[in-house]
Amino acid sequence: MLDEYPKEITLRDNSRVTLRPLVKEDEAALIEFFQGLIEEDRLYLREDVADPAVIRGWLKNIDYDKVLPILAVDEGKIVADATLHRDPHGWMRHVGQIRMSVAGSHRGRGLARIMAAAVFQHAVSAGLDKLVAEMLAIQANARRVFTRLGFKEEGILKDHAIDVKGQKHDLIIMSNNVDKLWEQWVEYAESVSGTWNMED
Repeated sequence: MLDEYPKEITLRDNSRVTLRPLVKEDEAALIEFFQGLIEEDRLYLREDVADPAVIRGWLKNIDYDKVLPILAVDEGKIVADATLHRDPHGWMRHVGQIRMSVAGSHRGRGLARIMAAAVFQHAVSAGLDKLVAEMLAIQANARRVFTRLGFKEEGILKDHAIDVKGQKHDLIIMSNNVDKLWEQWVEYAESVSGTWNMED
């Protein structure tokens, strides 16, 4: 399915971005993207993405079968990153995890839904049955986004995560069935000549 990229996407405000997989040459642009996120967004991410060494570590070990990062690019700048994580050989090989970040400048345009749809599409192609999203209890916006996408809360792990400042947080686990998610998307997502038009 990576042959479909790069793919131009029309957002709700009729602006356009290009979707494509992450490549090693994206190092500087990816560092700029994550460092450009507001502190609150960066504070609660799983890794310290403000550290260029973290980004370099990702790029040194690109393996699309295990971690597939899809970028949204606007005039050469990365404006969103959605990643499908999976273990093709383990006992959870039917489960994928989605992680997603969107630049403040591109929120409210339907881009988060588009990025999630791209991940869903690859989850279907990979034969996954279930997608999981994890977030801290304090991340109310993330919970709302995934709730709108049809994810349901499955559990809370108390004091399970520590942010980059050393503060402990409850971890929320949300999930949804891939087939069910895709059925929801088909209802309002249409692909025409490589361009997706998404609506709320």
